[in-house]
Amino acid sequence: MLAEAGATLVAADIDEGRRTLADIAGATWTSPQDCLTADVDVLVPAALGGLLTPHTVPTLRCAAIAGPANNQLDTPATADLLHQHDILWAPDIIVSAGGIIHATAVELHQETSAQATARVQGIADTLADILRTARATGSTPAAAARSRARHHIGHRRRPHDRRAGVEARVSDLEPGDSSAPR
Repeated sequence: MLAEAGATLVAADIDEGRRTLADIAGATWTSPQDCLTADVDVLVPAALGGLLTPHTVPTLRCAAIAGPANNQLDTPATADLLHQHDILWAPDIIVSAGGIIHATAVELHQETSAQATARVQGIADTLADILRTARATGSTPAAAARSRARHHIGHRRRPHDRRAGVEARVSDLEPGDSSAPR
């Protein structure tokens, strides 16, 4: 879609077999390390966690990061470092939520594919709200996302709900926390 809209694409993968897809999209192929430091508007990390670290952030030459890789930050403090470098980071927990939202809607709630798709499309509104909140409060998108999650969990918790205690403990965990349930 980006190529069709006229975007210039730079692509990389550790699997050279993916180069064919890059060629089809008209992307310039490069190494994963060179892709990470390419002069681009948006960096889209996919399938690689822990990529954003105090070592890699200063080498980035992008304005924003929005990708489906889980746990992109090595530690929660790296969100602050991105903010200090004026790099807008769309939290991965929001950007990559579509699959679980769709699967849950269809498989657990027996919604139609169209209903599930409508829920997935709501991710854009959620992300826009989080980015607006971060800008208005001078915080990072990560902090705004955590605040929103805590607010929603707090409003849904009921005293008779045995899961509430588990949800509260899980909501207190930070990305990259080694005590996170697996």
